[in-house]
Amino acid sequence: MELAKSIIKSRYLIWFLLSIPAWQYVHELFYPSRYYPEMMENSGVLSVQILVFTLCIMPLTLVLKYFEWGKLIARWLLRTRRYFGVAGLGYALVHTILYVRQTFDFELIMLEAFDWPLGTGWISLLILLPLALTSNNWSIHKMGKAWRWMQRLSYIAIVASFAHWLLLDFFFDNAMMWIVPLVIAKLVHLSFRLYSKVKTRRPKAQFT
Repeated sequence: MELAKSIIKSRYLIWFLLSIPAWQYVHELFYPSRYYPEMMENSGVLSVQILVFTLCIMPLTLVLKYFEWGKLIARWLLRTRRYFGVAGLGYALVHTILYVRQTFDFELIMLEAFDWPLGTGWISLLILLPLALTSNNWSIHKMGKAWRWMQRLSYIAIVASFAHWLLLDFFFDNAMMWIVPLVIAKLVHLSFRLYSKVKTRRPKAQFT
């Protein structure tokens, strides 16, 4: 039983599970054989899906804590949240590497970076990089409150990612399937925070 718990809690198991989809892209980088637009779409969508799930973890834990069976899940999600965020960046990097390899023209890449469809993708990537690099205990300890404020940039990154997706994808419904859950999760989060503030400020009953 203890062995099973230690395996479930192992960060190496989490990294292994998150890396499973990456093997097809690693193979593709060295032995190109699949349809390039398909690989680009799959890697980009997977990155956004993982990032959306990461941003939904906090609202989800706020709901789960009201259920006895959900408390363990909530603690596990909070403990592993950073791993999902780093994995989201990892697949964004794979997505970018595939694009650079296919284009293989630095001048063209620079020109396309200033067009909104591709520029929004670069903006998201440049925001996610420092967030992932500081996603460790040492950075959290050294940066203090600044680390928490910095992590809020992830919302700008996901907005840029969705803009990148919508500007390049003719199927609007595909992106909306992930935008809507994120918006709902954020509204839930804001509702909990508002309720918490109102509850804190509510004056205590006076007894005479």
